[in-house]
Amino acid sequence: AAPSGVDSLPRQAMLSLSCISAGLVAGPARYATAPSRAFVRAAVAVENAAPAGFYWGYDSSDPAAELVEPEPTPLDRLSFGRFDASSDAISIDEVHTAQANWASAIKTISAVHAEGGDFVDMAATAAGELYGYGKTNVLFKPTKATKHPFRATGAEAMSYFVGAEAMKNDEFKGEDAGFAINGGKGWSKVVFTNHQIDLNGETATAMGSYDFTCATTGDVATVEYTFGYKRCADGKPRIYLHHSSVPYSA
Repeated sequence: AAPSGVDSLPRQAMLSLSCISAGLVAGPARYATAPSRAFVRAAVAVENAAPAGFYWGYDSSDPAAELVEPEPTPLDRLSFGRFDASSDAISIDEVHTAQANWASAIKTISAVHAEGGDFVDMAATAAGELYGYGKTNVLFKPTKATKHPFRATGAEAMSYFVGAEAMKNDEFKGEDAGFAINGGKGWSKVVFTNHQIDLNGETATAMGSYDFTCATTGDVATVEYTFGYKRCADGKPRIYLHHSSVPYSA
């Protein structure tokens, strides 16, 4: 039997309600888009048609209530490209994807820092996807490291990228200003130019230069790199070798 008040509904509204109900019952739970929410409210508004105890994903006693869209996770915001794990051998496309992901991470960490957000958490998420710490030995020689030129642990690498202050690492204070945030000025663009890429089955090596554009001044800094990638147990190629230095000047 039709719920009280439903018999008087226009046929179009009944169809709308039926479609929405079927979607809510059969489909997976998900946040509705703004147009969807507006459509649901319009249907419910017809003679207060919602059956007692029926909810549309928000308090049906207040049709004006907005669903709050969930905040994107750090990994969502990084928008990393995916890898093809169907082969053990790393392809040149996967090297390019890994480089694009690294560039995206630097820009995103800088943006989150500029917004006053949790850039340390963003950097930790990115590092877990990009670098092989905890999965393989990592040989990392950063660009601007002086007293501690080699970073064998994830914590030491994080200190370099987000700064010793943010990591509460007294040993590295005065040395690590936070490369990923450019010492507070941020980076707006990172461009890789590969000199050569060598593929070796489960590993690959890339050498070249990358240009970093300062988000504050627009100045461009060119740095030379060697990256080594190794496919990990989860199928993702991660950095196991990273050597970076400024071009030699006599």
